[in-house]
Amino acid sequence: MNEPNIQKITFLTVEEFFAVYSGKEERYELIDGIAYMMAAANIEHQALSFFLSGELYNFLKGKKCRAFYAPCDVFLNETPKDDTGKIKKNKRVKGTVVQPDIMVICDKDKIKPDGCHGAPDFIIEILSISTKDKDKSIKFYKYFISGVKEYWIIDPEEQLIQVYKFKPESKNYEVSMFTFDDKVKSHVLEGLEIDFSEFSFE
Repeated sequence: MNEPNIQKITFLTVEEFFAVYSGKEERYELIDGIAYMMAAANIEHQALSFFLSGELYNFLKGKKCRAFYAPCDVFLNETPKDDTGKIKKNKRVKGTVVQPDIMVICDKDKIKPDGCHGAPDFIIEILSISTKDKDKSIKFYKYFISGVKEYWIIDPEEQLIQVYKFKPESKNYEVSMFTFDDKVKSHVLEGLEIDFSEFSFE
């Protein structure tokens, strides 16, 4: 009896991912070796991202932390290399390269010309129909285990903000819920408070 023809899933390293997807018109993310196409953000998503980026830019003036917004690569799983930059033998790693909507990095050593190498301190994802499941599950878990300290999930359709304070030392987290009528404070960026009632798409 012939065996069924089952297509095997090929897991990509970071290097393989860029070799295959670099230069394509569509944007892709790589999570644990699997590539995901990213749909273009709608206009409300863009407006909210611009509003939040402006708030963070003004708050971080003169401070050591820096804010970045998509598209900007974050490398969370990379192929081990030796001191000369060569890939170590037999060290094939399922790569992860994501593009958060907004992130804040306080360790300047993580900032390289091609993006952030290591977990940002603070990440914001703005949900859309095509990304909401991934943002709330796969990327949530990846951010949690990678060392992100604070994660905001913002739902423009429901006008809700979920604020997660990750506690890696206890493998736990705290979550708070807010609406677009609220002022939301950051746990990681002391003194940051964003008044979502000031945002309007009209």
